[in-house]
Formats: sequence, structure tokens, C-alpha cells
Amino acid sequence: MAEFFNVVFAGEISGRADPAVVRANVGKLFNASDAILDRLFSGQPVAVKKMVDRATAMKLRALLKQAGADARIVQVDEQGKPLQAAAPAAAAPVAPAAPKAPPAPTGTMAARVETLAEQHAREEASKPKPDAPPPPADIAVVSTWALYPVGFLLSAPVARPAPLRPNISGISMSPLGGTIMKPEEIKRPAPVKVDISGMSMAPPGTDVLKESERAKVVPVQVDISGISVAEVGAPLDEIRDNKPPVQVDISHIKLQ
Repeated sequence: MAEFFNVVFAGEISGRADPAVVRANVGKLFNASDAILDRLFSGQPVAVKKMVDRATAMKLRALLKQAGADARIVQVDEQGKPLQAAAPAAAAPVAPAAPKAPPAPTGTMAARVETLAEQHAREEASKPKPDAPPPPADIAVVSTWALYPVGFLLSAPVARPAPLRPNISGISMSPLGGTIMKPEEIKRPAPVKVDISGMSMAPPGTDVLKESERAKVVPVQVDISGISVAEVGAPLDEIRDNKPPVQVDISHIKLQ
């Protein structure tokens, strides 16, 4: 037996998200006008998608979650009636309109979702006349938990710019050890001409210093008259001074 679900949104914000940013993201996700956004964020439950299978409902709820909005999945029968009694929804504050906000996630799932404007127009056309009793609410709250299959992308793909491909056809590479400058680009200084006509070279071994250029060294006179030299082979350590021996008085010392 096939299962059908409605995706219900009552203006609830995820965590600490900015209400103005969430409102702008939801508006871009459904291409909705300010009037429709006022209805969505009025605090009353609104079915943004009806009679879809479980996978489609969960994907749409994931897109709303990524935009910062918390939506619910409600199981319905083949006539679109909820399988459980409706639960009162807590009123959510109306988010102020934001002129600019970060773009909401887009992807293949968002392209297949019926725009909220089309749904709103269809619901307005199907409303009963003023004298007819209002239809019962078809909103029910069902807490549904499920795991996405392995490899499922939780975020929409982001378009990446094409890589830059510079034109290098006019660039060539010099061989290893080659000169990268052209001959006309190399600056060569003019040779220096030195006049050496006044210079001469002496033959090998010639003393090229003049007498006036030599440093005058005064010889040192050393007095060595008090120095004597021992004979060859004489022991130098046996040469002692002739000093009298020391006489020590030990007459007052006794042995016990």
C-alpha cells in the first residue's frame, strides 16, 4: 500500500538562526512573495507540499532545514486526510522582511518542488464561499526519524567557476644553461684603456727599492757580560749555591 505525506511548516526557526535570514532563504527556495511569506511565518501550520512519498517529503524537509526552517512530515491517506488528530502548533514570531540575505540552497530537488505561489493560487480558488462552513484542518504532527542512504548529499551542489587556462603558446623555454637574454639586451661595458707608457719592468732578482725607501733598523746592543756557559755535558741540576746549613735547636724536645 502506497504511503502519502504532507510537508507542514509553521514558521519555526532552527536553533539560533536569524529569522530575517531564514525568511529570505525560504522565499528564494519557493520563489514566494511577501504575502505568501507572511502566511508561512504567521505561526499557523501550512502544507507547503501535499500527497508525496516519504523520500520526497524528507528531501523537501532537508532543504527547509538547510535554509534554517524546521518543517514536519504528516502522513495522510489517499484522500489527503491526516491519519492522526491535529496537534495545536505553538505560535512563532513573524520574521521581519530582510532586503538582502545569503542565497538559499538550490538543487535538483528544489526544481521539482511545486512553487508555493502556484499552490497558494490553487488553494485560494478552492476555498468555499463565505456562507459555507470552513473545512476542517488537515494538519497533523508526526515525528518521523529516518536515515539517508550512504552517499546522499545533504547539501546542494555548489557551482564552481571554470579553472583559468592562460594562453602560453607565445612562451618558450630556454635549454638548461642557456642565456635567457637576447644578445642585444646584454649590456657590455666599454673596455678601459690604461696608459702604461711611463712604466718599466726591472730584470728578475733586481732590488726594486731605493735606498731612501728602505726602513732603517737600529741594532740592539745586549749586555751578556754576566752570562756564562757551562761545559758540554755538565749537569745543570747539580749547580747549587754555597749557603751554610741551617742549625735547628732540638734540645728542648724529648721522646716519651
